[in-house]
Formats: sequence, C-alpha cells, structure tokens
Amino acid sequence: MDVKEIPLYEAGRPPRALWDVDYNSELELVWGRRWGAQSDLGRIEMILVSRPDESEFRPQYLEFRKQNPQFFFLERGIPNLHKLQKEHDQFVALLQEEGMEVVDLNLPPDAKGAYVPFPAGIRGTRDLVILNGGAIIPRLGVANKRGCEIYWARRLLELGCPILYTVHGTGCFEGGNVSWIDSKHVLVGISVRTNPEGLRQVEPIFKMNGVEDVHPVYLSSYIEKSLGYQHHLDVVFGMVDRDLAVVYPPGIDWVTLEYLRQRKMRLIEVPYEEVLRAACNLLALEPGRVVLSGGNPQTAAALRREGVEVVELEWDEHIKNGGSAGGGPGFVCATAPLIREAV
Repeated sequence: MDVKEIPLYEAGRPPRALWDVDYNSELELVWGRRWGAQSDLGRIEMILVSRPDESEFRPQYLEFRKQNPQFFFLERGIPNLHKLQKEHDQFVALLQEEGMEVVDLNLPPDAKGAYVPFPAGIRGTRDLVILNGGAIIPRLGVANKRGCEIYWARRLLELGCPILYTVHGTGCFEGGNVSWIDSKHVLVGISVRTNPEGLRQVEPIFKMNGVEDVHPVYLSSYIEKSLGYQHHLDVVFGMVDRDLAVVYPPGIDWVTLEYLRQRKMRLIEVPYEEVLRAACNLLALEPGRVVLSGGNPQTAAALRREGVEVVELEWDEHIKNGGSAGGGPGFVCATAPLIREAV
C-alpha cells in the first residue's frame, strides 16, 4: 500500500493520534465485519443459535431437573430431545432459506453452570445484547442460569465480534428484556431478571451507540402463577412492523402503554392463553413479516388482518421446555442476531 493512505501520515514524523476517528467507522477494518443489531425488524445477515443436544439431558442433571420442576420451569414435564432437535432444525432451515448466515454456539459437552450442573437458559442466546459495534455480556438474574455468560462471550470472540461491556457488580441485565422500537429508541424491562443497577450500567453504553431514549418498562412479574417470575419483556411484547407490535397489556405498566400510543404505535392484544404459547415471542424477518409459533390462531389472524405475513412453525417442545417460564422460549429467545439492518 501507499503509506500516504495512512490517516494523518506525515513523512519523517511519528504517528499522530486518531482521536477524532469514530470506532464504528473503523469496525470492518479492525473487526472484519459490521457487527451490530440495534433493531428488532431489519433483515438479518448473521444470527447465533444453539442446537439442543445431549449435554442438557445428562442423567445427573436430568434427575436434578425432575426433582425441581418449578425451579427449572418444567411443570409440563421433561421435553423430548429428538423433538426439540427436529423443531430447531426446521427453524434453522427457514433462517437459511432467508439468506441468513446461521452460526451455532457450539457448546462444549461438559458445559456447567455456576450453581447447577448445566446452565439453564444457555440455548436462549437472546440474552446477549448486540449494539452497533459489538456485544454487551449480560449478568443473568437467577441462579440456575448463571454460567451462560462465559460460553456466549467465548463464542463471540471466536467469531470476531467485539465485546463492548460486561455487566458486573450487583447489576443484572438480560437481553430478553430489550425491545427495539427503532435504532434510537429502546424499551428495557425491569423485573427479577434485570434490575435498576443493571440498567444503570448499560444505559451509557446504549447512549454511546446513538440511542436517544431508553424507556424502562416495569414488568408485572406475578400476573399469574403460570407466568412465574421468569418475566422478560419479550414474553409480553414484540415488534412486528415500524408502527405495529403485539402486546399482553396486563404484563406491562400503564405508563409504557401510553408511551407506545404517543409514538403512534398500533398494538395487537394477545390473549393470555397464547402468551403461554410464546405468541409475543415472535421473530420479525423484516418489517411486516414474522415467524410465529404454531397454535396461536387468534394472534395469527389479528396479524394477518393488519397485512402482516405470518410464517407459522411447530415449536411445542420448546414451549414445553420453558414450562411456566412466561410462555417458554419462543423464536426471539432462541436467537441472537449479530448483524442486522437498522430500521
């Protein structure tokens, strides 16, 4: 290359500091790709998933789960691994047909949690938060999930995705509590899974990445027993189009409902029985086109009346795997978009 192409190069002088050059403008030069997903609607280029495997069905751990079904959200019984894998593979095939690069977590067979034999929730890669420029590594809010963080961080570094921040101290922050209205406006759920200290830590990181408004959503963690305290914002709210979302109104505070209405958002109300089938936890492939778990006829019909294209996939075993955990892990919970268009 011509040395004169080096920024601020002057022959015969030491290099000058590039203090005025923005990090994101150099992202591809330094990190190889334009990492970032400050959107719940834009087309996805690269997405992280985690295929169910034998590691979470080891006899020691399986017996532990059977003895403590409420703690592991398994009131509906132990899921079938073969069925879980079949559902996951069908979902991944759809993502690949959409042109996405799908990468797996590649969890080691001896993965273990901080307090339990296997980190519950490790398949729910959405607890990662991917901002423009890299990731926030969460600190999970409940003991049976602690330990997921290190496996997510290792995989991101293997892929070359930078880590912008790691939640620490007494902060708890999970990506399931993050919903993007657009790249500059984000909702963050406050519950047993994300505390005010976690939000305090990450809010400056959001602001450094162009976010103008971080709106806290105070979640009703104990609406009913079968919603438990698993509560994530994506259990009761999901973006569908630029001005359209699905919502379970009893699950979020009145101030947030007014906030959404003031932003001219149209809200499709999801019935309680379909919240339990992950109807709000739908994945937008692009504005106005979503993947919805099967068995949610009222939500599917309401979406289609609004002109939304709905792709329905079987997801029963994954929902069973969530049990009382606020509707189980839907398609949003099962994915972490790493590179996504802004909307």
